[in-house]
Amino acid sequence: FDEKPIGAASVAQVHRATLRPRKEGEEPVPIVLKVQYPEVAELFEADLSNLELATKLFAPENLEVAKSMRKRHENELDFRKEAENLRECTRDMQQYGMEPSLVRIPRVVEDICTQNVLAMEYLEGVSLSDAIQQEQDRVAKAFGKQDGEELKKMLASRMKEHFKNGGGAGSGGLHMLGSKKMKFMNVFGPSATAVIRTYASVKDGIENAAISVAKFGSKFRSGWNQDGDQIALLADGPTKKKVSVNLGRALKTLVHVHGIQLLLSGTYNADPHPGNVLILPDGRLGLLDYGMVGRLSQKDRETAAETILALSNRDKAATAKLYRDNGYKISFKDGGNSVDDAVLHRFASFHLDRIDLSPLTLDNGETVDLMELLRSTRERVVPSWIEEGRRLGGLLMGVNAQAARPISLAKEWRPIAKEALRK
Repeated sequence: FDEKPIGAASVAQVHRATLRPRKEGEEPVPIVLKVQYPEVAELFEADLSNLELATKLFAPENLEVAKSMRKRHENELDFRKEAENLRECTRDMQQYGMEPSLVRIPRVVEDICTQNVLAMEYLEGVSLSDAIQQEQDRVAKAFGKQDGEELKKMLASRMKEHFKNGGGAGSGGLHMLGSKKMKFMNVFGPSATAVIRTYASVKDGIENAAISVAKFGSKFRSGWNQDGDQIALLADGPTKKKVSVNLGRALKTLVHVHGIQLLLSGTYNADPHPGNVLILPDGRLGLLDYGMVGRLSQKDRETAAETILALSNRDKAATAKLYRDNGYKISFKDGGNSVDDAVLHRFASFHLDRIDLSPLTLDNGETVDLMELLRSTRERVVPSWIEEGRRLGGLLMGVNAQAARPISLAKEWRPIAKEALRK
């Protein structure tokens, strides 16, 4: 047991350990142990009680949402339930052909799990958050900068402009950089994104190859896909292998697998932030942390699928009708309850499609500033399927934006939504 944790979160920390061989001839097995903090249950109880009290006083119509949050967090604190979630989601992903071909979910070590300790298979890889940071550092270095911090600031500014212009799928945010040193990207347009990533990968590969040849006489193999994402850069020799990743492919897999979980199986990881996703040496994704799992009924999955299709068709009337008919209610703070189709469509887009900060044209032709619209409206009732869907959708849209690859979630999930409705 390694006393130094390899990771920590709000409810637990994770340690590496090794299982001794149980039979002669067997090898030791590397595992991880997730150990719960002793005081966390008491703290959660106090916070959730305060949340329920505030909801009763100020938004009683959303009390069921608060209660569902309590149930979810109580489940998160029982690691025996997380162990069952891991088994269930593994079976589901195998049923849909995703596990183990495209993703890996760690196997549970059955006989040493308790309410407060979870033992799992150890998966080795690079976290998605580190992979995003490494790509930005590599691109920054290729253009003479020390690291990706300045690049991230520039990207954040350009991504904000992208969202103000309607958001949605793009060829990647790197072509949005407008510095003089990168001016050619504005000339060549979207295709420059691939050029930049390829240039950065080639430059990085050449430099590393030169160092390795000088030190060890190693040979390097490298490759890039047509989008400029580096596929692999491998060093043969006494040094540890350096595994580069195809970040674009990893993000597409992440979005796809969670679309299957939400719309087809109905059981999904409700917290797929980049720190909970590994990119394994062979390119597959390692999906970690199933303490917070969401579930949608068959009816709710069908409603979500219909909404995805309406959003992908840009059908404002159909989207608004689905939201109205299935219980979503918003009102204006000045007392008005009549809400345009365009307003409901934009809210649904935020939840399940794209980050769109552009001005909104109402049904009567009037144009309103989006931020002013958000300040002047209030959600009165949020059905559970929307609450579940928008949390997952927001995380997936956010991580793609963080990686400078904005998406239309409805476009990505459209084939899955069609399959869900056929079933």
